[in-house]
Amino acid sequence: MNGEVYLSRAKTGKYFIAAVLLLVLQMILGLLMSIQMVSRDTNLLFPFDIYKALHLNLMILWILLGFIGGLYYLLPGEAGRDIKHPRLIDFQFWFLMLTGIGIIISEFFFTGANWWLVEGREYVEAGRFWDILLTIGLLTVVYNVGATILGRKKEMSSPMIVLAWGAVGSILMYVPGEIWFNSLVAAEYFRWWVVHYWVEATFELIAAGVTALVLISMTDVRREIIEKYLAIEVALILLTGIIGQGHHYFWIGTPGFWLFLGGLFSALEPVPLFLMVWSAYKDLRENKKPIPNKVALYMIIGAALGNVLGAGVWGFMHTLPQVNLFTHGTQITASHAHFATPGTYLLLVLGIAYIAVPELAGKFSFSQYRGRIGFWILVLGFMNMIIALVIAGIIQVYQQRMQGVSFMAVQNMLLPFYGWRTIGGVIALAGGIIVAYDLIVLSGRK
Repeated sequence: MNGEVYLSRAKTGKYFIAAVLLLVLQMILGLLMSIQMVSRDTNLLFPFDIYKALHLNLMILWILLGFIGGLYYLLPGEAGRDIKHPRLIDFQFWFLMLTGIGIIISEFFFTGANWWLVEGREYVEAGRFWDILLTIGLLTVVYNVGATILGRKKEMSSPMIVLAWGAVGSILMYVPGEIWFNSLVAAEYFRWWVVHYWVEATFELIAAGVTALVLISMTDVRREIIEKYLAIEVALILLTGIIGQGHHYFWIGTPGFWLFLGGLFSALEPVPLFLMVWSAYKDLRENKKPIPNKVALYMIIGAALGNVLGAGVWGFMHTLPQVNLFTHGTQITASHAHFATPGTYLLLVLGIAYIAVPELAGKFSFSQYRGRIGFWILVLGFMNMIIALVIAGIIQVYQQRMQGVSFMAVQNMLLPFYGWRTIGGVIALAGGIIVAYDLIVLSGRK
């Protein structure tokens, strides 16, 4: 991304390759789950709940690896110096990978048997032992980043500061999930701190910082324009991301006003990020600046659109109080999840990977055919899943929640749409495999 040579950057390549391989594994598990939804009685070696837990936990692991790799890749150029402790980069990678492997093995063989190995709460299934190890691993990342920033040789830019604070926040928002509460309401209240604030606060801060740095590097758009939208984005993340938590609070026994506040605020935060990307894209069109790495730009623009449409519009449509009373926990929620998360974080991690991996291998000019094909196949696959799930959700809301048809009778009606969703999963998996293969090929040095 710039002319300086920083030796620690060479250590970040494995983060991106591991992230994309874990992504493919997560998609395989998702496909197995969708097959189980269609075939009903088929366990496919392990039951649905184990595959679901692994599907979600793998997503957290590859997003973390992608973000940490991006943080270590971008930080030296912004700080004007190499990473303070480069050996920690290798240690942290293997530490987090072994922790992830431990979580996977525990989910397969110790679910319901050992609280220290599998905690069992939805979305935070990892056992307390793995929680502690993951917290330690993330703390060492924050320490290394902080030490590098304190020893910087030039003024830190606002995007890098936002990115660094996002990394710190990823620790702060994980710890509440490790506190024991006798009250189920209190336990659920703080469980959502982990589930929601990771995604809609700390991860959004990291995404905003990374997007701003990449756009400044790839385009000629003025830094002050990017930083203006970044400031608005951070303000909305801190305001709407925190209050927007309320659309989860209402369903766990907290006061009713949370549903109104949560539905009102939770969809606003992606807007400035989209405007930031749109300004950079408009600048590119007007100035006709050539972009050698178009596949990375595709990913970044796709992430901005996925964020504003999947997280913003799709989320807003079903978190409004009058709507969420009917849609909560239906396939509409699943549609939102399969739009917002891949549309934002998957494409953003791939965008960073397509910048870092070729440059680390010394390939500043490379064939982008496979990457662009992989991108469009991914988009086609996920759009099929999203459309199938939202139609299934509308039928489910009308038949089950409004007409009073029994749950299983409605599920039988939805089988064709679950089949459609499975086809979309096959297409998306093909796109993921193409992208993973392409990045592995690009990672090989000349």
